[in-house]
Formats: sequence, structure tokens, C-alpha cells
Amino acid sequence: QTADVAFAYAFFQPGQKMLTERFFGYDNPSGEYGETIVEDRVFYETTPNYSYMRFGYNYPYQAQQAHIEMEYAKLNSQTLVAQVSATGLEKSGSQPLHLVPITWFHEGGSIIRVDERTWDAVTPSGHFVVIASRAPDSWQITENAYPKRAVFNAVMIKNNQLANSGEGNKAGWDFVLPLAAGQTESIRFGLAFAADTASARVAAQAALDTADTLLSQRKTEAQALYKNDVSAHGEVYQAALMSLLFNKMLYRYDGSYQVEWKGKVKMNDIVFVPDKWEFPWVAMWDSAFQANVATLADISQAKHDLTLFLSDKWETSGGHVPNTEWDLLAETPPLFAWAAWQIYQKDGDKAFLAQIYPGLDNQYNYLSKAFDRDKDGLFTGGFMGMDNIPRPGRPDDEEADLSGWMAFFFRDMVKISNELGKTDRAQFYQAQYDKTADAINAQLWDEETGFYYDRNSSGLLKEKSYSGLIPFIAGVAPADREQRIIAALSDPKQFWTSYGIRSLSAQSSLYEPGYSISGWKNSNWRGPVWMPINYLIVQRLQEVNPDLADQLREALITTVENQWQQTGRFYEYYDAETGTGCGADHQTGWTALVANLIAEKYAQ
Repeated sequence: QTADVAFAYAFFQPGQKMLTERFFGYDNPSGEYGETIVEDRVFYETTPNYSYMRFGYNYPYQAQQAHIEMEYAKLNSQTLVAQVSATGLEKSGSQPLHLVPITWFHEGGSIIRVDERTWDAVTPSGHFVVIASRAPDSWQITENAYPKRAVFNAVMIKNNQLANSGEGNKAGWDFVLPLAAGQTESIRFGLAFAADTASARVAAQAALDTADTLLSQRKTEAQALYKNDVSAHGEVYQAALMSLLFNKMLYRYDGSYQVEWKGKVKMNDIVFVPDKWEFPWVAMWDSAFQANVATLADISQAKHDLTLFLSDKWETSGGHVPNTEWDLLAETPPLFAWAAWQIYQKDGDKAFLAQIYPGLDNQYNYLSKAFDRDKDGLFTGGFMGMDNIPRPGRPDDEEADLSGWMAFFFRDMVKISNELGKTDRAQFYQAQYDKTADAINAQLWDEETGFYYDRNSSGLLKEKSYSGLIPFIAGVAPADREQRIIAALSDPKQFWTSYGIRSLSAQSSLYEPGYSISGWKNSNWRGPVWMPINYLIVQRLQEVNPDLADQLREALITTVENQWQQTGRFYEYYDAETGTGCGADHQTGWTALVANLIAEKYAQ
């Protein structure tokens, strides 16, 4: 009922160019390594129902003059208290910090100033009230209209105070916090939704009145969450799951950025996203990996997301599951059958499998038509999420990875079909698996080098990469070929490192172990260690070489844990020579799989 109303913080110090309403960073073409956040921020405790959240942030990015902690604790599902605590750092200087809490509607609505400490955001279904613990130094209401930055330009750039007037659907307070080094100032807010203003005000004030107890109690509850799940690596395990939970958000999209897609997708729901700053939108293979992590943290959300993406709100009637909002025609590897089976293994919910089965079946219809046009059992679909992986290009290219992914899809559809008693469909998918496995082994294997490769009309592209490892993951390699692939995997001169499996053999002339200098700056698949592929390699090795699987598991856990201990962050991928984190730095779209690696060995 309150989905259209938002409450968030902005910050400002005199001399800054603008009011900071979001993290400072660079877009993809501008940053040294592509899209990059340069501000220091860390996620702390979070619970699945957001009864408690804590987040740390240093402001501003150039000087880091203040360390700010933001906490939220729920009194009940409609009422919470929020606290902002700002502590001066060594470079705090003489300028105060301006804390500017903002309440706004995305569209429509109106906000009323009830008194000097109270906003009332009026919705069609009720009232969202915000009460501050003390009166602000100034206030302003305006329309939430484009350009967004213009809302507070007059305040922050011209005279450093709000107008103490206005009307509309976006409202801000300004709290001026003089900070010396080591000094902490805190402001609290009671937030509540109710059918009428009076009830909402009573509830919001109750949250403020009980704030000390409420914040302490909820924090203690959160710190105990997941704490005794595992016998080793407990801190990084807990942090990975809570970082995953931080990357859940309200996601809305109707396809309108692309004219031909307007109205064809209908997303207005709470879902996991890969990273709220760099990737604040859904990406399908990220979502599949996130669902697997969520089996440890919030299995109901894992089921919700998969069910949503395989419904008519996202999947088309023809079975296409759009990859991302900015390229709805594209797809990434079809991993929802795998993710569904991982979820089912945790709780045996057959009703969940039955609910999503039609969407999975329909996805097969699309994939078989779109990516195997010559009906030979081999598939091609572009980069398939691995942005700059070496490819042979057209004409008539066939991809080892997508062909392997399809075999992987068929394998899990056999399991799901059998579990649901759909024996005819199980036999059908087994036949598809056998056809694709035979085609991969007949046409994409190179006996001389002992590896699978992409192929086009000119022959095989003999670059040993993740592309050729997907058939191994899918289990299509005969035993003798499997051993040759394992030999390459375990060879430090090719794939093996103490940080995980490289995405491209170190023997390749294209090998770049960290950030790329040849292009694709922040999404390099020509050498670095990527957790999602490594996780699936561990799963496969567990079946055929458990000792090597355990070595790889420990290497991956140590890599992620070391970087988290140093920075508090979970990176998108890792430098194959140093283990340094690269890319998006709160990317629990898949790096939180470290929690699965830990739980699979150390669960208590």
C-alpha cells in the first residue's frame, strides 16, 4: 500500500557541488575500469523481513570527513524507527554536515507539513507519516519533477538552507550537524502507515519512544541470524547472506525504454538484483544464482523470483525470458531449471516445481527455435553473459558453452519431469540431452588438445576458455575426455590458480588476469576468476573428483573471504594472479555463492 512512497537520505557539506542523493561514481565509459563507485560503504546486519538493517557510509568520497551509519528497526510490519549517526573523521574540518531526509512519491500523491517535525504523505489507501526526533533547521516541499537535481539546487548551492515553504509530492528536512573529529550526532525518525493521519502519528511516535529498546533488540536478533549454520568461515558466510538481502529492491519496468516492448513486461515487485548501484535491474542468470544463495537466507524469496520471471509478467507467450531491461531481446544461459532443482533439494516443495514447470517447458520451445535453427543439436546465442569471451564469429557458428548450457537445462528438466510424474516429458528431455551431448562430442571436441571449442565454418576456435568447460559441467564428456579436461583444469599453466579457475587459459595470447586493457573494462572474461562458473565446476568435480573439488572449494572461499576481510565487499570477479577483487564491489548477484560453498562442507 505504501509502495509509491519513498524515504531516503541525502547529504551535503558547504562547498560540495550538489546534494548527494546517491553514491558518487562513474558510468561505464568514464571510469578507469568502467562503471565504478568511489565512495566507501559497507553493508552490515540485515534480516529477510528487514526487521533490522544497518549500513555504513563515508562522506564525501574525496575527503571522507564523516562516517555515517544508517539503521532501521521495525516495531511491526507497518511501523519502524530509522536512525542516522554521523561521526566526524580526522578531516571533518570546520564545515557542518547537512543531513537531508527526503520523503517523496514516485508519481502522484501529496505531502502535508503537519507540524515542524511531521510529514504526512497522503496516498489513496492511507497515510504514511514521518516524525523526526527534533525539529529540522529548515524544510521544503516541491514537486518530484525532472530535473530531479533542481529540487534542492536553491538550497544547497545558493544559501545552504531550505526555503521553509512549498507544496507538492517531495519533501525534505535539513538537519545541520556540526562535527568535530570523534564527535557523533544522531537523528531518529518514526515512520508508520495507517488508514488515517492520527493513527499513523501515534504509531510513528511509538517507534520513536521505544527506539533505544527497539534498535538494540532488533540488532541482537539480526546478529544471531545464520550465526550457527556453519562450523567454519562463519563471519563471511553470514555477511554474504546479509549482503544478498541488501540487494533486494522494488523493481518496476514495463518495457517502455524499447518502443516495441512497451507493455509486454509488467514488473512491479520486490526482487533480488545483482547490485543496487551498478546493476539495479534484474539479470536472468544472476537471478538463478541468487536463488540458489537465497535457499540459505530466504527460500520463499528464491521461489518468488523464479516464479515471477517464468510468469506472463516477464516471460513472453513464446517462451522468451528477457535478460535485462536494456536488452529485452537477449538471453543469458538458461539456468532456471538448475536453480529450481537446487531450491527443491532444500525443502522438497513439489507444488513449487509444478507451478513453474509450464514456464520452463515454454522456455524450451523458444530456445530450441531461436538458437538451434539448423536442428543439429548444437546452439549459438552470442556472448551469453560472458561479454568478451573469445568467439569465432559467423558464419554458421556453434557455441560449446550454449550447447553445454542446453544439455545442462535438459538434464535438470529430466529430473524435474520425473519428480512430477511426467514420464513422457522426462523421456523427451532425455532424448534432447542425448542428441546435444552426441553433437557436442562429435563436432566441438579437439582430440589433439583435449578440449571443447566453439566452431564455425572455418573450424574450431582453439582458445581454451570457460566456453569449453560448460560441456564438462553438463556432464556430456565421456570418461576419457573428462580426465583430459580435469588435467587442464588442474594445470597452473592453463586454468588452475590458488584463487580459482581462470576464465581463459594463461597460455592464450589474449589472457588478461584482472581488469582488461584491451576493452570491456569492467567485465573481463579473458582470464579473471568468476564465481558462478567456478561454483558449477565445484558441483561437477564433486561427482567425479571430490579431492580436487575440495581444493577448489577452499581456494574460492579463501579468495572471497580475504577480500571481504580487507574491504567488507563481495566483488564481481577476482584477479587470477593476485586474488584482488574487480568489477562491481557489492555484487551478490553470484559472488554470495561463497555461502553455498561453505554450507555444503561446513553445515552444522
